[in-house]
Amino acid sequence: MKRTFIAKLFGTFLLIGTSTCVQAQSNPAGPIPKEKFNLNKPVEEEIGYTHAVKTGSILYISGTVATGDMQEQIKEIMENIKRTLAKYNASFQNVVKENVYTTDLDEFIKYKAIRSAYYSNDFPAATWVEVKRLYLPQYKVEIEVTARLL
Repeated sequence: MKRTFIAKLFGTFLLIGTSTCVQAQSNPAGPIPKEKFNLNKPVEEEIGYTHAVKTGSILYISGTVATGDMQEQIKEIMENIKRTLAKYNASFQNVVKENVYTTDLDEFIKYKAIRSAYYSNDFPAATWVEVKRLYLPQYKVEIEVTARLL
């Protein structure tokens, strides 16, 4: 349905224009099917997120964290991501995008050899960002990945 809108602004009339009203349409196919996987279901439910969601041939792995010093955190995070990928018969070679959030980018870069070993130098598109803090103060790094499943 078309309507012409006229507004009175500062004592004069202005023609604002015509617009077409469009009604929102629901998705006739229904909701997008999702398969969910949790590493630590009670904690994830309490916080309000899912560790991994598979939809179609795409696997989204949420930001993964660990405790310890930077080196320990990177190793544990990569192992947890590896475990999640394995659940879907995938590996780091399926990862197409990686986002890293760290409280100290210089320290993170010191341990890039750990990360390199998991990717076997077949690196995905990546973004590394230094942040003020993560969910809990003891977390120094958080890594999320997106993988394409075959």
